[in-house]
Amino acid sequence: MPFYTEAFDEGLDQIPLYQRYPALKPFVGNTYGTNRPRILMIGESHYLPKDSDVHLDADLWYQGSQDDLSKKETGWLRTRGILDKHRGDWRPKGHTIYRRMEKALIDAGIPADDSVFKHVAFMNAFQRPAKEGDSIQAKKVDNDVAADTIDQVISVLKPDRVLFVSTKARKTLAKRLSMVSDGVKHPASPWWYRLHRNETAKDRFTRLITEYLKAKE
Repeated sequence: MPFYTEAFDEGLDQIPLYQRYPALKPFVGNTYGTNRPRILMIGESHYLPKDSDVHLDADLWYQGSQDDLSKKETGWLRTRGILDKHRGDWRPKGHTIYRRMEKALIDAGIPADDSVFKHVAFMNAFQRPAKEGDSIQAKKVDNDVAADTIDQVISVLKPDRVLFVSTKARKTLAKRLSMVSDGVKHPASPWWYRLHRNETAKDRFTRLITEYLKAKE
């Protein structure tokens, strides 16, 4: 049994970007909003292998579709497939973000059972993948599609809280959204453990999640 639900797919499938690239649909945990607030976490972007070039031209990417991708490339973009793992199963280097968020979610009070992420929702902000190992160099069209897609996801998932886990994504997009959000620095960055204004990004993340949980009590 997967740790995500398809209960919101009727609405998500109406979003134009997901009609072209359904693999990018958000991971929505199968206990999302059950006895706790609905929390939508937003990362930065997926990435594709270094030998891929289908995503290098922004305009062509948004004119294209998932049919243009290989099976391997599609797997790298499948948000649900990436997060649908048992607790602790984050071995690849590229999964550092999930490994660190998982620990911080548990520290904040999310139940440490078979899957921590099954209690929240997660999507990436930018809907065009970056090069493997790089941060996306977003164009205007990337920003426009990202803002529109996130707002449409918010209208479907109706989160109580939105938390960016990417400073780049939040600085670019937060003011364009219909809902107020919080943000922390990327969990895979050195800032996750580095003090800034007397608080690490990990501590801020943990504090915010704890506050969200208490506000629902």
